[in-house]
Amino acid sequence: MITYMTLPGDTLEKIAADLKVENPAYLKEFHNTYCALHNRLAEPVQLKPGTLLHIPFGNEINILNQKINDNGDSLYYHPPHGKIAYPIPLLGGIYTVRQQKYQDDSQQASYQYRMELKYLRAEKDDHFFSLQIFGSRKDGEESDSKISNLAKACAAIMFPVEIRVNSAAKLTDVKFYHPESTIKNELEALKSYFTDEISASYIDQLKKKAVEKGHILASISYMLPVQFLFGAFYRAKYDGWTDSGVYHEFIPWLTNANPIRFELYNRILPKEEQSEADEPLKIIQSGKSCDYRNLSQLYDKSHLYQEQASFNGRSVSCSHEAEYIFDRTDLVIQKITGSFEIQIGDVTEKEFFMMEKG
Repeated sequence: MITYMTLPGDTLEKIAADLKVENPAYLKEFHNTYCALHNRLAEPVQLKPGTLLHIPFGNEINILNQKINDNGDSLYYHPPHGKIAYPIPLLGGIYTVRQQKYQDDSQQASYQYRMELKYLRAEKDDHFFSLQIFGSRKDGEESDSKISNLAKACAAIMFPVEIRVNSAAKLTDVKFYHPESTIKNELEALKSYFTDEISASYIDQLKKKAVEKGHILASISYMLPVQFLFGAFYRAKYDGWTDSGVYHEFIPWLTNANPIRFELYNRILPKEEQSEADEPLKIIQSGKSCDYRNLSQLYDKSHLYQEQASFNGRSVSCSHEAEYIFDRTDLVIQKITGSFEIQIGDVTEKEFFMMEKG
């Protein structure tokens, strides 16, 4: 046991987190056991700067945490084997996706659509889903413009697609349900309804991309909902407490650009002390860019990331944060929110993302 003099801003919750004590209420109990009667802490606990607090030290923390866990009072979730479980079949369902783009706090656009994942089957260590996109809206309205109608007609031909993920939560393959020749013919037939040159050019580009296997895989992989569900989040490793180790991931935040390489870590949030037993599990993912490329290189699709290249003064500088919310019982994902911010000259660009199941 040691005596600690509290500082401005200290709370039992903050001190417990710093000590890695799994329930701050037990710090009050520990202090009251060893302090003089007139120094006992009473509810509600409000620590003033300069309060002398008796706190556990060394192995006393382990003993106290064992008591907390034996009593079922831990506020923390400890991933089995140091990793968040990945209930792949339970990812199936319909997700509502919303994205908002800002420049200097002024909203530029708002998008909404729905994504349906249907779990199909398992083969050895691989899992298969069908993926469908529908119900697209911009700025709260379903567009009936010619280009919007063309995009919907093309999507109806190309979707759904079948995706394959491995047991490590990584998307490994995408394929169409129909033969490529059928898709190309149906796309070509749209030119009878969309007769202008711009529509014809758009259709020809899709026909070309439909036969490029690598492009199809990249296009689906670069969708933010797919990125969040099948990205590196589940591969992060935890070492007995709330924070994961640092890991890296390419995240496709910039539209029409190559994904940006981020340095990331996760933090498991504790339960609210007075919360209900079925309070969801929340995990924060935070990161900053560690990509040497500048904006021109990111938008140049032929400029692939080089592992040995050096970070420089023109490299992109941006930040990322996301919150994952799970059902605490079966770890089914309920909701993911994410944000991205990048400084481009004198302009700050932000993007907010939300996907919710059900």
